[in-house]
Amino acid sequence: MKNGAARSSATFSPTNADHPIGPVVFVKKPIFLILFLFALLLPLSDASASEGISVGVEDGWIWQIVLLPPPSGWESDSGISALAAVRCEEKSLAESAGGAAGRDVHFLREEALTSANVLPRLAEWRERKIAAVLSFDDGGDAALLAPLLGTAGPVFLSAWGEGIDLRGEKGPAPLMFALDLFQDFRVAAFTRHAGETLSPGVPVAILGDRFDPTLDANARNLADRLMAGNFSVSTYWIAGGGIDSFNMIGSEVMSSGAEVFISLAGTMVVRDLWLGSRRQGHSFSLWYCGMYGNFLRAFEGVLLADQNFPLTLDRTLVTLGREIRKKQKVFVRDEPLAGRAAACCSWLFKALGRAGSADPLSLAGAMEKAEGIQLGSQILFIDPATHRPKEREVAFLTVQKGNFHPLKILSIRGEK
Repeated sequence: MKNGAARSSATFSPTNADHPIGPVVFVKKPIFLILFLFALLLPLSDASASEGISVGVEDGWIWQIVLLPPPSGWESDSGISALAAVRCEEKSLAESAGGAAGRDVHFLREEALTSANVLPRLAEWRERKIAAVLSFDDGGDAALLAPLLGTAGPVFLSAWGEGIDLRGEKGPAPLMFALDLFQDFRVAAFTRHAGETLSPGVPVAILGDRFDPTLDANARNLADRLMAGNFSVSTYWIAGGGIDSFNMIGSEVMSSGAEVFISLAGTMVVRDLWLGSRRQGHSFSLWYCGMYGNFLRAFEGVLLADQNFPLTLDRTLVTLGREIRKKQKVFVRDEPLAGRAAACCSWLFKALGRAGSADPLSLAGAMEKAEGIQLGSQILFIDPATHRPKEREVAFLTVQKGNFHPLKILSIRGEK
């Protein structure tokens, strides 16, 4: 028997009236039998692979990481792109010589967390010794898990994180990490932009929100830095009286002669101030010190700063998308999120390799010391004081005819 093909023979002695011939041997290839046997073996192979992973996990040479979906779900363009990038990184690690400290990593795709299922899911993860949870959600998963993780694990990593407060009682929460700078990076960003674009002594107005501790602290910090840069700064605070209060503040700002108005008070305030300034014909520049959003397209001339926008311009991620398509046979439609997924995998692999263990505190200790993480064309180094990158590229954008127009991209250090 050769190559799995059985051979049988039968001898015939056909004759020809004119030319008698000797015995002829016919070979039969039982193709249907071969295909049938092959079909039987396929489920056995899948079962063996699953069994192999279980054995690997039990023996400690495979570490497991749970994946949680983006808000749009796994079947969306974002979900498909993120998952394809993760599978590509998972396969590359498995094919590498050393793996992560000599081990493989297996990612488990799971559905979204809810307030109803977070407790049993967390208990199950701990029972299964899940090393980490990688979330592509925009903050809901972190809000659910932050009060529960403590030091028992697993480690939590957000592929986003701008709106997630990782701060604990003493420094960052031990097991919580994020790829984005916290939202207060705009304090440093606008301080730098003001220093580069405004003349010393230019009057600047800042609007803060005393009802939000983070916004209150950011407004005070920004005012202090601008005054240290020799700008004339006036600070205003939301009085909580609704639109009339906002309009009154806008009138005060316009009468003060401020050339720049920096708002840290939310989206509704930006809209009312922008409309008020247009109605009264005032020409001060409006800088929005809040998160990027398409609603801002309506406000011609508004300036904002965003850390995700540089990824949309990064040609390195176009190349990454092509590589993923070639290896995973998946078309990547959300290249920035695929880049985030690859960067998070790199961060986790480096930390697991350094820790040599899936123990939550050991892994967290290695996570906060990780460096050389590639996010598109950016190379990130993690700050142990924040559990985030030390710096990220930030785009300064202005609205022109309903579109965001990038003015410049700067590397901005996150706040401590």
